[in-house]
Amino acid sequence: MLGVAVTVFVIDRLIQNREETRSIPQKLAAYEDVRLYTSRYISFWTSAFRESVPEDEPQTFEEFFSENGMTKILNHLYMDSEPNVTPPRKWWDWILHNAKEFKDNGDKLLDRHSHNLDPVAFGYIHQLTESSFNNCLLMTPSIRQSDNIMKFPRVKILASYSIAPPKEDYDAILGLIKWCNEQHSLLKNHSSAIKKVSEYYKDKNRKMPPKCMIPKEILEQQLKELNEFRQKNK
Repeated sequence: MLGVAVTVFVIDRLIQNREETRSIPQKLAAYEDVRLYTSRYISFWTSAFRESVPEDEPQTFEEFFSENGMTKILNHLYMDSEPNVTPPRKWWDWILHNAKEFKDNGDKLLDRHSHNLDPVAFGYIHQLTESSFNNCLLMTPSIRQSDNIMKFPRVKILASYSIAPPKEDYDAILGLIKWCNEQHSLLKNHSSAIKKVSEYYKDKNRKMPPKCMIPKEILEQQLKELNEFRQKNK
């Protein structure tokens, strides 16, 4: 009986190892898609901070992806300014473009890897694709159109058009960074081409004030117009 038990155990382990080996290509593909999605999310929002916030950058991802870090972007980013991208465009279009990508690419990723993606990573991606914050960004054109019809003088900063990200969004992106780092350690021996998720580096040579920060005189003028509008429409 002991011999039979040992034999069954050995055969079970062999089958398990063979199945794990067979699943490596799928795991590598899923990891790469999640890594690209996460890195793009990091790149977009860190660049938005650098181009709009007149303060030192946060020290870590945990400090950046928090209410304190992201709210600064919302309060300083001047939507009529132009990000450092080509072809030239304004933040209205650049934010909408990226919000659509986060939604569409996240949905495609979940559909493509629905059977082999770690449930933890699946949940994080789903949180970001269905985020109320990202949905607000997608609604920016509708808000602007409504403002034009009603002649409402909204202040042209991101905070005027969107809510702040909920805590679940911060947990999701930080969770994806951790997941990517863990998976890289597990999979790096199976592929020489595997890459790590984007790391966080502070820009030590930023120009002040940032070129996409709303100018003080414009902010004051728009706040004045908003106050006058509210006084007339009490």
